[in-house]
Amino acid sequence: MDWSKAKNILIVALIATNIFLLFTYLTKNETDHKIVDKDVLFAVLEAKNIFVNTEIPDKYENMPAITIEYNNDKQDLIEKNLKRDIYNISADSKMEAYHKTANQFLKDCQLFNDNLVFDQVVTEGKSTVVRYKNCYKNIAIGDSFMAVTFLHGKIKDATRQLLTPTPKSKKKIKVTSPEEALLMFMSEKDSEEAIHVEKMELVFWINDSGFNGESLVSDTAFPAWEITYNGGKTKYIDAYKA
Repeated sequence: MDWSKAKNILIVALIATNIFLLFTYLTKNETDHKIVDKDVLFAVLEAKNIFVNTEIPDKYENMPAITIEYNNDKQDLIEKNLKRDIYNISADSKMEAYHKTANQFLKDCQLFNDNLVFDQVVTEGKSTVVRYKNCYKNIAIGDSFMAVTFLHGKIKDATRQLLTPTPKSKKKIKVTSPEEALLMFMSEKDSEEAIHVEKMELVFWINDSGFNGESLVSDTAFPAWEITYNGGKTKYIDAYKA
């Protein structure tokens, strides 16, 4: 092998990659929803061991910021209902039965509302979990969920990170493209682990981990790209465009 020639090819490839990233950054800040050659984008990502196994959203709208409040005022009611022996179904029941029973439990706990949207029923070891997403106008709120866990057909636990959304401003914020979010994701990658992107979704998100459920917390949620990868792991990339 001609190592001198190979070295030159590598240098040219690195220069081309840097030019592409710079061009992408500049065009993204000059125009909205600029379409980037996805083949080139995927090639750049794969060079960093990131593989996109899903469709990248090509239609998305600007979004407002929203105020989020979190409190734990229904915890006593949850614990009271967990002690009741009325939320039982056969362990081999269909998913619909688990979903229906979980819905009734949440209604009895005064937690069921229009913002709570059914997500999925999953089996985790010996448990079956009914998961919900918390949404605002059908847009999910990142890290906001409700999970009702059944063991042998009986509800044993209810885990939640429920945030109450209220409008903060009618003015919509320009959001970055999913392509730019993937490039940001690539720039933050600090290991050699292969990343397989399974889903991309525009959500509301608070870049804060300070919720402890002990007191009322209020903050502002901004648009973010939620990237799901490697079997359900999630990464949030701010989509707010000043």
